[in-house]
Amino acid sequence: MSTSPREIARVAPMSDAASAYLDALRALGANFVIVAHVLALYFGIKSLPFGSLGVTIFFLLSGFLIMQSMLSRAARPGAHLPGFLADRTARILTPYVPALLVIVLANVLFIDSSYSKDGTNVGLLAFLGNLLLLQDHSAFQFLDLAGIELPWRIRPYNSAEPFWTVAIEMWIYVAAGLFFFCALKREQLEWRWLIALALVSVPVVVWNAAAGGGKSLTLIWIVGALVGLLFHRWRENGYANARIVAPTLIAFGSIALIGRAGKVGFSPYDFQTATLIGISLFGVLAYLLTIVKPAPRFKRAIEHLASYSYSLYLLHNTVLIVVLEALPIADLRVRAAVAVILAHVCSYLLYLGFERHYRTVATWLRPRLESV
Repeated sequence: MSTSPREIARVAPMSDAASAYLDALRALGANFVIVAHVLALYFGIKSLPFGSLGVTIFFLLSGFLIMQSMLSRAARPGAHLPGFLADRTARILTPYVPALLVIVLANVLFIDSSYSKDGTNVGLLAFLGNLLLLQDHSAFQFLDLAGIELPWRIRPYNSAEPFWTVAIEMWIYVAAGLFFFCALKREQLEWRWLIALALVSVPVVVWNAAAGGGKSLTLIWIVGALVGLLFHRWRENGYANARIVAPTLIAFGSIALIGRAGKVGFSPYDFQTATLIGISLFGVLAYLLTIVKPAPRFKRAIEHLASYSYSLYLLHNTVLIVVLEALPIADLRVRAAVAVILAHVCSYLLYLGFERHYRTVATWLRPRLESV
């Protein structure tokens, strides 16, 4: 969702074809989520698993790329956790904060209906909770499990339905960084910050390994991370026998996935299904490692679509709802097409104005975290 293969290319080089493929998966995942929301909002179709497939792809890719990023950081001298947290925070929040402001404004001016579940999903408390990435936090989930109902339970800000996964991803980043750099690499962090970050992030990791909106998103992320570790080690051997490994993974993953879908249905949030999806997708990646150059025009087109995929993920649902409620076009198919086009346009503008500058934000933030 929010990690690019180019972010780790300098430390885990792969072929241009493989890099373009990862970009294509990012773009595809974002557009799968759009398809799901268009079908649900405009045509009342909620049974097709496009949205869950898109989110599953995002979390597999996120685990894969972040693991390689952490391994490459650890190979360099010095402390790495502050820089890692600065980079991840900048990557997540640089487009997220302006997107949240746009969404609040859109909900005030154009949106009359409620699109979030029970709980606090509009107003100042919801804004602050979303700003701090506390929407649907596991603390609320545990209290709900205990039968304690909280009327101020913070939800994604009304039309910002996709925000629930952003919070999960961010806190997985934090917990993974603490585990990798502090527990495994023995980096020191002031105990007050260590406790505070662990108290916020670790419950999210635990809850989303067992339940949560995606049932097992933590485990799905870990599958991607383990594959990232394997690919990192495999790179040291020059991706030996990739032409044998790749078709084996593709065949095994695809056949098993078809069999599981036929037996229990196709549910991407199901952990076994997600694992088989991962085996298939990363099998294709292994094959593409042997192909050095894709068609240049194709690669540029894929890079362009992937460049604003995170902004698209953040903003699209609100644009779809604004068009649905405020644009008087009788033909729903035409209105849906207009909404999709506007979602891409608005998201690309968000990318140009904010998302593409996340490295500048990270550069500003890094020394401030390092001084903590």
